[in-house]
Amino acid sequence: MKKVEIDKPDDFLALVAQKNKEFLYQDHPNDGIDLFGDDELEEMGWHSCAFDFIKYRDIANCIEENCEGTLTFNDHPMGFNGYVEVEDIVDVRAKAKQFIIDQIKNNPLEEYDEDQEEALEYFGISN
Repeated sequence: MKKVEIDKPDDFLALVAQKNKEFLYQDHPNDGIDLFGDDELEEMGWHSCAFDFIKYRDIANCIEENCEGTLTFNDHPMGFNGYVEVEDIVDVRAKAKQFIIDQIKNNPLEEYDEDQEEALEYFGISN
């Protein structure tokens, strides 16, 4: 993923306002990543959060390391602020889903609660 740093916070915030319908997620100083702009990816993120060991940041790291697109950011002393635009959402969905499935399979639990059972079913993982 290509990285583009915008030095001035005001310039960065103007870009965020301009492109807020285009980016997949925003990583902001207060909340980090709390929502994916793609409905399918958001549903995957929501289900994966049933497991304490998978966070939105983990899914974002997978996307940033394995998918084509641009991470535009401002690394200000008050905190990192960035957003990601991707080139191929189908590829992103597939890689994110496989990452989540691998995480769940590599961290088996002795018992699963109702939300985790629902997530296992959603991801097609047999218990």
